[in-house]
Amino acid sequence: MPLEYFDKIGSTNDFVRENIKQYSTNFHGVFSFNQTKGRGVNGHQWMFEPGKNIALTFCLTTPSIPNNFLSFWVAIRVCLFIKKITKTDALIKWPNDILINKKKVCGILIEKSGNTFIVGIGINVLQKEFTGIPHASSLLSFSYQNYNLTDLVHGLMKDFENNFHLLDDPLYLLSNYNEYLFGKGKVLAFKIGDSIKNGIIQKVEEDGLLEVRIENKGIMRFRIKEIEFLY
Repeated sequence: MPLEYFDKIGSTNDFVRENIKQYSTNFHGVFSFNQTKGRGVNGHQWMFEPGKNIALTFCLTTPSIPNNFLSFWVAIRVCLFIKKITKTDALIKWPNDILINKKKVCGILIEKSGNTFIVGIGINVLQKEFTGIPHASSLLSFSYQNYNLTDLVHGLMKDFENNFHLLDDPLYLLSNYNEYLFGKGKVLAFKIGDSIKNGIIQKVEEDGLLEVRIENKGIMRFRIKEIEFLY
C-alpha cells in the first residue's frame, strides 16, 4: 500500500501538497491518527482527538476527470464504506460530508496541484466527545464497535482502488450520489443570505450545483457558500 504513516502531522493535505513530487502518482499519500491542524471546506478547522480518528490524504493524477465527478466518486465510496462497516444508513450531505443520523462523521477536502488531485478524508472513528460541535459524532457512537484504525485506512484504500474504474461512468456517479443525498425530498430549513427559508432538495446536478425548491421562490440552484443547511 503506497501510503506513508506519521505518528503526528499538522495537516495531511498540506503535507502532500508541499511534497507533491513525492506523492503525485495514483493512490500515493499519507495518513495519521494525530493531526494537529486539520482543515475542512471553506477554511473550517477539523477537530481531532489523537489516536481516535483518521486523517488520510492521497493523490490521483488523472487530469481528464471533471472536479465535480471526482468529488461524487470519493463521497460515494466513503459513504458506502461507512455504511458497510457500521451497518447504518450513512448519507452524503452536499457537497462532501458523510452523516449518520444527521451527525457528521466524515469530511472530505479535494484540492488540486497542477494535474494532481489531492484527496483528503477525515473520519471520526473512536472519539466520544465533541464539545462545542453539536453536529459531530463518530462511527463508534452509532455502531458501538471498536475499530482498528490502520485496518480501516487500508480497507478504504482498497475500496478506492477496486472501484477506480467507476470514474469513467458519469451516469453512475451522478445517480448514486443523488441516491445517497441527505435531505433529498424532505423539507429542511436553509439560510440563504440573511434569510431563513424552508426548502426541499431536488437533486445535485451534473455541474455540482444543488437544486432546491424554496418556499415562495420555486426551483433555485446554489453553489457552495450560497446556502447553509439548518438542521
